[in-house]
Amino acid sequence: MSKLVVTVDLDWAPEPAIEETIEFLLQNSIHPTVFITHRSKYIETKMSQLEVGLHPYFSPDSSHGQTIDEVVQHITSLPYNFPGYRCHRFATCNLSAQAMKSAGMKISSNVCTDLEYIRPFKNRYGLTEIPIFLEDGGYLWRQHSLKITPIFKELFLSEGTKVILIHPMHFVINTPNFDYMHQIKQSTNRNEWKDMTAKTLNRLCWKGVGIRDFLKELIQISSQTCRLSELYHDV
Repeated sequence: MSKLVVTVDLDWAPEPAIEETIEFLLQNSIHPTVFITHRSKYIETKMSQLEVGLHPYFSPDSSHGQTIDEVVQHITSLPYNFPGYRCHRFATCNLSAQAMKSAGMKISSNVCTDLEYIRPFKNRYGLTEIPIFLEDGGYLWRQHSLKITPIFKELFLSEGTKVILIHPMHFVINTPNFDYMHQIKQSTNRNEWKDMTAKTLNRLCWKGVGIRDFLKELIQISSQTCRLSELYHDV
């Protein structure tokens, strides 16, 4: 049987983008697992309906801290209710994985494929690794079709639970191609990015066919959904 799990990486998205994305999912009876980079008032009001894990960024230029210990201390100080994490840019290493396990994490989702189904497995740290079938940014980068093709549909509906990763900014702006979002990021600084208003997001929104249209169609063809935590218990 094919099932769908929807996960959302906040990536410091502004509140209007977060709210629009999560509201769409909840209205379609999908309760996503959200990996947070920062505090979101909206997410905190919805925590009873969401699995909220952590999205640390281990990099010298990270706003979470300059060392592994600083990043772990910062990210675990945020409100969360799910013992799972996914690194921003999938930037993990032996030391960061060990540190996140020591901080109480039980689930890692740091293996991202290009439309390949891989069953969850125990990694070398004893964490349950839950691979990703599709990530919106990677899908755009690979220049895949923004329409559900017969080949994609066959892959997606084949046996196994498919985990997809959505970013609120890609969803709300309806990114048509990888360069479109890259140009937006290059034209804004960190504060401008996280403080974007609904009016600004609407101005930036692509009015043609984009990744949001593809994701909506994907959700429509899904016969059954479940939560990420269910995969942890299946291992």
